[in-house]
Amino acid sequence: MRILREVAARGSITRAAEALYMTPSAVSQHMATLEREAGTDLLEPAGRSVRLTPAGERLVAHTEQVLAVLEQAQADIDEVAHGVAGRLNTCAFPTAARALLVPALATLGREHPALEVTMSDLEPEESIPALKTGDLDVVVTYEFDHLPEPEDPGVERHLLMTEPMYIALNVDHPLAGGPVRVADLSGEQWIVGRDGSPFLDVQVRVANEAGFQPKVSLQSNDYQVILAAVEAGLGVALAPPLAFFASYPKLVIRRPADTDLTRRVVAVIRRGSGGSPAIAAALTALHSASDEVSRRPLPRA
Repeated sequence: MRILREVAARGSITRAAEALYMTPSAVSQHMATLEREAGTDLLEPAGRSVRLTPAGERLVAHTEQVLAVLEQAQADIDEVAHGVAGRLNTCAFPTAARALLVPALATLGREHPALEVTMSDLEPEESIPALKTGDLDVVVTYEFDHLPEPEDPGVERHLLMTEPMYIALNVDHPLAGGPVRVADLSGEQWIVGRDGSPFLDVQVRVANEAGFQPKVSLQSNDYQVILAAVEAGLGVALAPPLAFFASYPKLVIRRPADTDLTRRVVAVIRRGSGGSPAIAAALTALHSASDEVSRRPLPRA
C-alpha cells in the first residue's frame, strides 16, 4: 500500500521507483501482488504514465489511515515487548547531523544502551521517501517560511528550532560594511543548493520576491563549500546560524533588510509511530540538543 501511494502521487512506475530507491520491475511486481490480493485492477495505463482505477482510488483513500494504525500497533507492541531497545534508523541533513543528531545519539547511547542506532545524512528530498517506506524511523529536515508548508498525511512533524537566514558576503564586497537588501544583489552570482532542493527553491523565491531572477550556476548542498566559495569571492549566499561553526575571516554576514526569512528545523516521523519507546526517546533527545543549540548567541551580523 505504501508503494501504491507513491505510484498514485507520482503518476509513474518509474518515478515511484526512483523515490522509493527500487527498480521499476520491483515496483511492478509489488503492484501485481497487491492487485491479486485485492482481486481487481488498481492501476491502468494513461499515455506514458499510469493512473488509479476507481478501486485504486478507494484503496489509496484508506492507505494513510491504515498505515497510521499499523504504526500505532507496532508502537504498542514495542512498548510492551522491548521498551527503549531494538534498532532505530535516523537521518539528518548534514549541518543538523553535526549540530543536533550526533549529540542526540550520544544521549541515547548513555541513557538507553540496549538501543541500536544507525545514522546517515541526506537532504529532505531523499530522506522523506525513505522514512515513508520504513527504511528510516526519525528524520531531521528543514522548511522555509517563504515556501509552502509541506502537506503529507503520512508523516508527523515536530518543530525543533527556528533560525534566521543571513546573507553571506565576502569581506571585500562593496556592500559588506552596512545594511544589505536582497534587491541590492540582483547582479550577483548566487551560490545555491542543488536542483530539486528546498534550499535552491527558497533562494530563487526570495530573489523573485525582490524583483529579479538570480544567477545560480554555482550549486552545492554543503554549507561549508558554499561559505568557502563566498570567502573566495565567487558570489553571495543565504546561510543559517547552524552553518557557522568554524572561523570565516574573509566572510561577513548580514540580516537582509528587505525581507524576514527563517528556517524551521523539524524532526519527522511516520504518522502513528510516536508511541514507539525508541522513537519517543529519540525525539526527546533531539529536543534537548536543539534547546542547547538555541541558547547559544546568534552570529554577529
